[in-house]
Amino acid sequence: MLRMVDNAIEWAATQFWRHRVHRQFRRHLGKDGDFENPRSHQEKVQFRKIYGNHPFYALVADKYRVREYVEKRIGAKYLIPLLAAHDRLQPRDFNPLPDRFIIKANHGCKWHQVVRDKSALDVKATCRRFNKYMRARYGWTSGERHYRFIEPKIVIEELLESHTGGCPWDYSFFAYNGPAGFDYNYAIVTPDGRSSCYTRQGELLVSKIPLEELAPHLNPANFNEMVEVTRALSADFDFVRVDLYSVGNRVYFGELTLTPHQGYGAIAEPRRQKMRDEMWHLDAWNPLLYRAPKSHGRREPAVIAHPATEP
Repeated sequence: MLRMVDNAIEWAATQFWRHRVHRQFRRHLGKDGDFENPRSHQEKVQFRKIYGNHPFYALVADKYRVREYVEKRIGAKYLIPLLAAHDRLQPRDFNPLPDRFIIKANHGCKWHQVVRDKSALDVKATCRRFNKYMRARYGWTSGERHYRFIEPKIVIEELLESHTGGCPWDYSFFAYNGPAGFDYNYAIVTPDGRSSCYTRQGELLVSKIPLEELAPHLNPANFNEMVEVTRALSADFDFVRVDLYSVGNRVYFGELTLTPHQGYGAIAEPRRQKMRDEMWHLDAWNPLLYRAPKSHGRREPAVIAHPATEP
């Protein structure tokens, strides 16, 4: 009886999120999507958001608990050193911290603060800000349900810095595991979010970064190591984005991203859209990843309608 009740509650929750995701998809991309038999990258992200194994997703999306997941797979040496973790911040928690660090809320996106000079920090305002995050729930508007399974925590880590003294650039690997095995493409991303996108073979697809600015970050000596780290961290997934940093010729883990841009980002460059669509072979019946609906797989293959513009 209890199992029947639980199943009914889960069915109702799935229908609620499905309706919400459909509405948001239409608002952002200007069309309806097929989320039971998805073909495009954007539709597959919505399938994951609706029918995913959200407790497992929460484990790897959690900026605190994912550390244990990463350590088991590739070792602690790839983790950014942890300085502290709190359920709530108080002014005295800053006393033992070094002059420079980064504070993060573990259960959201872009909920962080870089501190380069502790003496100039408004400690009380920072406490108020992050304690407010502890009462907030990320993912409601976007339909990213897995964030609601994360127990909120405030994480404080050492601040990674590039050779120029700023934040390091991000190497984002779009990693896939399908019938042919492991595959990837990647992007090099500046701290302010501009990117250059490449195929696995290193062919440039599109760039928003001037070449003279990009050049020092091309072909780092530890690139092959980053690929092997990506291979290991993506092994449980049909698709995941693995974000890494290269600092002082060392590779550091950034995060695992399951729903890039919430699945609402249109891609203007047709070749890159096609690559995203075709490289992701949805492993819909894998119970670690999904709770696929019975209607999945009933539709005949169709031509993908690619989004026309990029936000």
